[in-house]
Amino acid sequence: MSVSSTSVASVSSVVNNSRGPLTTEDAEKRHALAANEVHVWRVSLDQSSERTELSLGVLSTDERRKATRFRFAKDRNQFVQARAALRFILSDYLNLRAQSLEFSYGTHGKPALANGEAGLRFNLSRRDGLALIAVTRGREIGVDVELIRADVPCFEIAGVSFSLAESATLRSLPESLRSAGFYNCWTRKEAYVKARGEGLSFPLQQFDVSLAPGAAAKLLRVGDDDNDVDRWTLQEIPVGENYVAALAVEGSNLNVMCRDWALPLINRSYRRRSKFHRRTRRNGVTSLRDL
Repeated sequence: MSVSSTSVASVSSVVNNSRGPLTTEDAEKRHALAANEVHVWRVSLDQSSERTELSLGVLSTDERRKATRFRFAKDRNQFVQARAALRFILSDYLNLRAQSLEFSYGTHGKPALANGEAGLRFNLSRRDGLALIAVTRGREIGVDVELIRADVPCFEIAGVSFSLAESATLRSLPESLRSAGFYNCWTRKEAYVKARGEGLSFPLQQFDVSLAPGAAAKLLRVGDDDNDVDRWTLQEIPVGENYVAALAVEGSNLNVMCRDWALPLINRSYRRRSKFHRRTRRNGVTSLRDL
């Protein structure tokens, strides 16, 4: 299984006017989503009260109710901003108003578009100032991002959540690589479980993923089901210093395109601007570098 990145040439042909308002034609090109493509949007989250206020305006009553349950304003603001970004991104693919979208939720809480519009599938993950939103068509998808913490108890968590093979591999790594190996394993397992939509009802210790730094992201074993291993692609998503992220998606030979998304606060309107960043190849996927 392999994931190919978009070439610099094709990136240039997709986006015009990246520093100004997008024309209708530009927006349509930017959000064209071929059957073999996966778009991963990187969304920076902040504590701007104006941005949070604008974001609240497109959320549903249920989403606003969920926002009130957060104890700390930081977490509440980032939840609101991430959900609004999800709505804006999906609305551009569907040519619908962001506030008109309706979501349904699976047995274990995985969100989906209520009417299954255009076969669009998506997944969202957010952590400490950053959200990732992965979008594709006609295939299940999961994404996870984590902020690296130096004090994380790697072996304690691994003993509960990793398989025996994964724990052994983690212990075999040099001490300088153990933190990276831990986060590789954690994000890949989370992304895979989210893609399946089964939550913690799917035992984390019943499947193996690769975790050694520098090695390709792979699903190695799923119980005794060899067919399920071939059904999925795992991919590391390089999103910035101090973060580790992974994507899990059904199928193979997919184009993964990584993009930045922003909601400029211009005249208190909902104008949207997407900006590509310089891309460098890393582990078979396009990386994001600031212009």
